[in-house]
Amino acid sequence: MSSPELPPPRQPHAAAPPNPPSVPAPNQDLLTWFPYAAPMLVFLVLTQLESWFVTPEGQPDPDRYPWLYTGKLLAVGITLFLCRSTWRDYRPLPSLGALAAAIAVGLTVATLWVGLDGLYPIPSWMGTRSSFDPEVLDPTSMVAFITVRLIGLALIVPFFEELFWRSLVVRFVIDPDDFTRVPVGRMSLNAALVSTALFAAAHPEWLPALITGLLWAGLLDRTGSLSACLVSHVVANLALGCYVVATGSWHFW
Repeated sequence: MSSPELPPPRQPHAAAPPNPPSVPAPNQDLLTWFPYAAPMLVFLVLTQLESWFVTPEGQPDPDRYPWLYTGKLLAVGITLFLCRSTWRDYRPLPSLGALAAAIAVGLTVATLWVGLDGLYPIPSWMGTRSSFDPEVLDPTSMVAFITVRLIGLALIVPFFEELFWRSLVVRFVIDPDDFTRVPVGRMSLNAALVSTALFAAAHPEWLPALITGLLWAGLLDRTGSLSACLVSHVVANLALGCYVVATGSWHFW
């Protein structure tokens, strides 16, 4: 009698293929950091353009500079609006304690910039700030220009600089592979030193800028609030601007 036919042996289940590694979109990295850097880049490029329109003595041309500066401010403002996805970094608003600390640090910064003026050497490679004396304008134009200049100094510049220096640069130093993994408001020693050194190198007034960078890095570390740094920056620039207008110390801007 023939033996019963045995069923074929069961084949083991094949292991599911591993999920392919995620591949970032071609411009994903660019789209991540560019909104933080674009307003700064526009500001720097247009500032360089201003240097092409000077008098034979090397001073800003009084017929063109007010218009050039106003155009620069509008261009930066439009760029900021187009990059408004970064504005979320200013949330939440600072606590009352952080707000008080921000104001105190801001006033200290303004005092440093005025008090240290002329007390330190400026390397030739840093150049000098192209100061503009609005008193050469007629009274109406002078008031209009000073108003626009204060808006730029106290509102526009702090807004994009904090997003660049203490949101993008600080977090990039902490995690160069993906700075967005670092929470806004995080600080490390390396990030404080690198961001401060770069901030100082970007200003002819390198010594007060160096101290300022350390103070704002410390403020961010203590409060964890980028908006506290923004408030401090606004207070510092507004106080400095008021000092400039009150005393005619136009070389500061």
